[in-house]
Amino acid sequence: MAKKQKIKKRIVVPERTSEKSSTPVPVTAKQPAAPGVNLILFDTKTKIFLLILLVAYIILSSLKIHTSNIANWDIYFGLEKSESVIAGKPRFIRMDEWMISSTGAIGQYNAGLPLKNSSVGDLNAPLVWGLPVKDISSALRPNIWPYFIFDLEHAFAFAWNFNILFFVASTFLLLMLLTRNNFWLSVTGTFFIFFSGGLQWWSYFIGNYMLYLNGMFISVVYILYNKKLRPLIIAALMFVLSSYGFTFNLYPPFQVPLVWLYIFLFIGFLLQRKDFQIFKQYWKLKAIVCGAALVILGIFMYHYYTLVKDTYSMMLNTVYPGRRFSTGGDMRDGKVFAEFFGIFMTDTHTPGYWQNICEASGFIMFFPIVFYAMGYYFYKIRKTDPILISITIFFLIGLIYVLIGFPAFLSKLSLFSMSPAFRALPIVGLANCFLLICYIASPRTQVTNEKFSWLEFAIIAITTFIFIRIVSSYINKVTQNFFTSSEISIVSIIVVIAYLLTRYKNFPYVRAGLYLALSGMVISNANVNPVTKGLDPILENPLVVDSKEIHEKDPDARWALFGNSRLTHLLKANGIDLFNSVKLVPPMKDMKVLDPTGKFDSVYNRYAWMTMNSKLFAPYFGVNWGDTVVLRRPEGFQDGYTIYMDPCSPRFKQLRVKYFVFDTVPSPNEVRCMTKLKENGRLFIYKRNDQ
Repeated sequence: MAKKQKIKKRIVVPERTSEKSSTPVPVTAKQPAAPGVNLILFDTKTKIFLLILLVAYIILSSLKIHTSNIANWDIYFGLEKSESVIAGKPRFIRMDEWMISSTGAIGQYNAGLPLKNSSVGDLNAPLVWGLPVKDISSALRPNIWPYFIFDLEHAFAFAWNFNILFFVASTFLLLMLLTRNNFWLSVTGTFFIFFSGGLQWWSYFIGNYMLYLNGMFISVVYILYNKKLRPLIIAALMFVLSSYGFTFNLYPPFQVPLVWLYIFLFIGFLLQRKDFQIFKQYWKLKAIVCGAALVILGIFMYHYYTLVKDTYSMMLNTVYPGRRFSTGGDMRDGKVFAEFFGIFMTDTHTPGYWQNICEASGFIMFFPIVFYAMGYYFYKIRKTDPILISITIFFLIGLIYVLIGFPAFLSKLSLFSMSPAFRALPIVGLANCFLLICYIASPRTQVTNEKFSWLEFAIIAITTFIFIRIVSSYINKVTQNFFTSSEISIVSIIVVIAYLLTRYKNFPYVRAGLYLALSGMVISNANVNPVTKGLDPILENPLVVDSKEIHEKDPDARWALFGNSRLTHLLKANGIDLFNSVKLVPPMKDMKVLDPTGKFDSVYNRYAWMTMNSKLFAPYFGVNWGDTVVLRRPEGFQDGYTIYMDPCSPRFKQLRVKYFVFDTVPSPNEVRCMTKLKENGRLFIYKRNDQ
């Protein structure tokens, strides 16, 4: 981060718009004549803010403090409270994080950072999953460098906090560009986005992609407007790192609409600045530096492509997720304004119609009042702000997609076909946040000597109140009256106040109140993710401890677990070669052993939780013990299937499975070919005698 501060300091010349004046800025105010010297202003406040972020990152990571939900493993094993939690509480709903991705990163480290790790999937699954690997492809991924430098617990903390730090820092710097160096608005806007439910309840998943897009946006702006060699080289390097980082851990449902949002942001930014002649200055120097950067990026991207092409090909040909094609319009009713009620929803208290708190979370919608205010100021001054128009265009396109849908050809052409409506909606909500922030900052939404009208005030207040009541009534209708009348009243009051502050943001003292309101509306999400120290809930787990002792003596052996598939992730955390777990890429070679004819291909050719069961095998299917294998996928579950199989089947020898874990007392028949090695509570570890 210190390097980033140095970069900006050498690029800019201090000049900014004052935020302290309470007098509305005349729309005819003279705009800066030279865009090239009016980029990010690194004054004292900005430096202090960035320094605080950097110091916090170093101190917290050095203390092994992070916000992962891994403490759920302690609770899952019967503890009332995890000693690793400093503040807050772990959220069970974030299983994708604490069960899968966090144990995946830990297991990858313990396995030696291999390019191939069958415990997470076939072929080069670790690379596709964004896990750290010992390969030159990791050279341009600073977020995983800690795994090559520190011990496991420090590496995990530094890597985890990297995404948070650089999301906050890069979003702040982006907003400084978009708001013409309005410091307090940029800080408020950054935390308004960061603490929104759409980021917090998804464990910053959207933010992990945004930080790279922020870097790309900022670096391209500095390349276009810069005139000096050294800053140009640094900006080009930032672009390479950001572009390369964005390609890892691909998740098109979020990435596609995010890319479109940033394209519209960038177009609006350029049109707002207007001075395109500056792009031609020193164009040869820019072309040489950018050309070199693109060559480096191309070399790394080609290398990455050669590593993952077969893996992606296999993933695209799975039954799930496969080549998903969406035309939008299939979003569940009421979700556009669901975040109005975010303060009353938790992981254990969410309308069932919206599935869960993660799916229900998003961003608080301000577009109705912003659209009104934009129309009001256009009527007054007959001028528009290009960046507001550009964001509005994207927002309306996105809203049409999620509510109505696109024709099939347009979905395919725009790549929105990769993003179902329920995944595109949070990005549409994010666009609404950018629209709000740019509206507050825009000189085109200010009028000289604007006079306050009590009549307009009353009309807006009443109209907003009626609007909120209609929205609330509709939401309660589709959620079977989930929210109480008192909750609806509280939401109505809060939104009316926030909307009024937004409309009258140019009047004395109103803006400070608006900043407080925006912060207050999302601050409850600050406790969504717990403050946790270390990795004890995983590393000191009884199954991890027992299996680690055996694994260290026999590191090449393969394992399988009969019972609750969630426990497989604890084995995975030790770097064990695991037959059944959550597989990003289906283990097709293994399945040929179990299903030589491919009869059940549609069952296991998918991203899935692999569960193994022997208890119900014979009585449920009416067959005798032996070499029979029955595969079943539970109805309604796209990402899971169960293998009903005799633990002593000779096919396990073909699969090289040597050690078995049972989460209940196995019957003598189940372990007739095995020797018990460990027993800890309800966990039993056995070794096959013929291996």
